[in-house]
Amino acid sequence: DTLRGYFGLRDIRLTRDGFYLNGRRVYGRFVLDQGYYPDGIYTPASPKCLENDVLEMKALGFNTLRKHIKVEHELFYYYCDRHGMIVFQDMVNNGTYSFLRDTALPTIGVKRRNDTRGSKDYRVFFEQAMVDTVEALYNHPCICYYTIFNEGWGQIDSQRMYEKMKTLDSTRIIDTASGWFKGADSDVESEHVYFKKVKLPKTDKPIILSEFGGYAYKVPDHCFNTEKNYGYKFFKEQSDFDDALVKLYENEIIPLVKDGLCGAIYTQVSDVEDETNGLLSYDRKVEKLSPEEMLPVAQALQKAIEA
Repeated sequence: DTLRGYFGLRDIRLTRDGFYLNGRRVYGRFVLDQGYYPDGIYTPASPKCLENDVLEMKALGFNTLRKHIKVEHELFYYYCDRHGMIVFQDMVNNGTYSFLRDTALPTIGVKRRNDTRGSKDYRVFFEQAMVDTVEALYNHPCICYYTIFNEGWGQIDSQRMYEKMKTLDSTRIIDTASGWFKGADSDVESEHVYFKKVKLPKTDKPIILSEFGGYAYKVPDHCFNTEKNYGYKFFKEQSDFDDALVKLYENEIIPLVKDGLCGAIYTQVSDVEDETNGLLSYDRKVEKLSPEEMLPVAQALQKAIEA
């Protein structure tokens, strides 16, 4: 019998002045990854599909995937370990959702609420799931960052959950509340910005733009729904989409590096059903931007932190 394994070490630090990987300051070129597929929804048709997503994003100059509200098959983390792709891992949020409370009001700036009240059963369930997630994925060196709650979805007892996560794993960066509903301790200042120009908050913490962009272009003959369309800015031509996305980085993201923006998570890897704001079509057959268009952006971001 033959048994094969692998071993990896890495050092990760996030400070107010930047993101460090193995002692080298790098710019966090992040992209949101929901991990949905047209033929199996949660499950891809082949393990190769998982690997291809990692390699496609790496070819575009991204160095990190934010695995969004999903614990992926372990092969995904194996491929990220092998190919040098950092992973920001979300916990899976559940609980009640209100469009007014959790989307509309925070979008216009109402970002505080008391999250200490709520169902005891839900609190126990979420905490156990968080423990199980960390224990299952702990040994993968690609995972460098945990997001506990996203945009208030099921957010409960965030201070205690932060403290619990610290006891589970003190080696990774912890983002307690990605997007809004601040109040608990967190290792980062985590902001979501859609519909308006990106501006940095005043804080002593490292700043991560944990969601932005979401520009939508529906690829003819490669879309899930010919009628409905979801995104944060819409384009009818691929060339206009490409130009606008590059200018978004040039005009809003690169200039903020000198002001302390440590990394930015673009939404997202691929289209997901009615959401057409991916860099790839939902069927993964169309790449909306080429490496030739995106790699200069990645290079400019790295040069900005070295200036």
